[in-house]
Amino acid sequence: MRARRRLLLGALLAMLAVSFAGLRLGGAGGVPPPEALPPYWIAIKPGPSEEILKYLRTVPQDPNPLGVRAAHFRTKTYPDSFIRTTLTSLDGTTLVGRWAVHRSPRPGLVLVHGFSQSKDQKYIVELADLFARNGWHVLAIDLRDHGETRQASKAPYTDGWKETDDILAAVRALRTESHATSVSVVAFSDGGRALVKAMARDTGDIAAGIAVTAPLGPYAPATPPDPGYTPSPQARFFLDFLGTKSFYEYSERAARFYGVDVRTMEAGNVVGDEIAKVKAPLLVLDALDDALRLGRIKGGANDGAHWTLAYRALAKDNPYVHPYLVDRGNHAGMLYLSDPYWFGVTAMSYLKHWQARDEDRVTARAPVLDVLAEGTLSGTTATYRFVVRNHGPKSFGPLDVYLGMPAGARLTHCWLGAEGLGRCSVDAGRLAWTLPRLSGHATAGTFGAVLDVAAVKPGAFEVLVGVAQEGALAQEVSLEKP
Repeated sequence: MRARRRLLLGALLAMLAVSFAGLRLGGAGGVPPPEALPPYWIAIKPGPSEEILKYLRTVPQDPNPLGVRAAHFRTKTYPDSFIRTTLTSLDGTTLVGRWAVHRSPRPGLVLVHGFSQSKDQKYIVELADLFARNGWHVLAIDLRDHGETRQASKAPYTDGWKETDDILAAVRALRTESHATSVSVVAFSDGGRALVKAMARDTGDIAAGIAVTAPLGPYAPATPPDPGYTPSPQARFFLDFLGTKSFYEYSERAARFYGVDVRTMEAGNVVGDEIAKVKAPLLVLDALDDALRLGRIKGGANDGAHWTLAYRALAKDNPYVHPYLVDRGNHAGMLYLSDPYWFGVTAMSYLKHWQARDEDRVTARAPVLDVLAEGTLSGTTATYRFVVRNHGPKSFGPLDVYLGMPAGARLTHCWLGAEGLGRCSVDAGRLAWTLPRLSGHATAGTFGAVLDVAAVKPGAFEVLVGVAQEGALAQEVSLEKP
């Protein structure tokens, strides 16, 4: 009898252990798995290694700036398959992340945001969900002094020095906790800067990386501001984010925290020729119309200062580094938001090729329908404009397009293509259009609507614009009423 009780107790403890492990990793314990892929999403099969860059350049890019700048600042709620987690950076700093982990070993991906943003940005959440639904283990992190990590730790930001530790720690944590067969990283802007430094230091933890519009040139040394200095609106935004009067003040505070002087900290964040030392496949994505680079050039920096493209010369003899420059798409998450299909296919194809070429548990399939939208408010009149895009070869039709109206709003008029044409209907608080057919590789629109929002409560109000098709990417537009 005692032996039987010990056996039953052992079995119960084992079941509890499995349950708690599942809760921690998001693979069981009531946490749902990532949603299945819609059958119409396009499957991608890139060619052999020597052809991968040639293949990526055949993926059609159709960037459109409509509403993208506002969407870049938006946050989004993660699907239920992602759970909150904490991890420890290499220097002991507590970091906060969200991850979705499958029940079986497979490749993993770490996603890293840019400066002044977080893991909860719309573009990070959508990419995290895309990779998870394609079979990857996924971990999105908040770097030090960003997002939820800012509440978990007092560690200041360092322009790449200590953020390198954050990325390496995230890679090792995902691999250890999920039993990932390999881990890659996609990092944006300053996160991409830290990724290049991490890959130069790495001893085999990072299987492949993608650095998106990363500032790989030298930053000017921090100096006290001149008396009477007035920061630009962009600088004012960043200073407010850091909670400081000047960048020099923040640099001094950060250096003291880490027990060094400002110049030592700055030497630690320099990228220099580290891109030439990378020993794993690295795709460096840049756009010629990157507003931050163009702004530096307009200000007198002939090569774009820290947004320079000079890294291409440093990396020309490194077979692991693959620069990829496109004409349009702007900066960081905007490059994704301006064409989510192109970005998703490019990122998944590159990583599947280098990280998971023969791994059937991960795929590279992307949504082909998306919406780009923007809105303006003039007095009590809200005007919305949007387009619907089909990136795939297959036609859709009929296709229902909708715009949800805020409570209290009243339709003034709506149109499709030209004002006065293609009127919409009002159905249960939303505007609806029906497209008889949307051809492959085509854009429908511009859709437009004018709403009287006099009865809408003061403050921010949102509308959701989308198409009634599973797996299509919708867009939210937020306006602020005085």
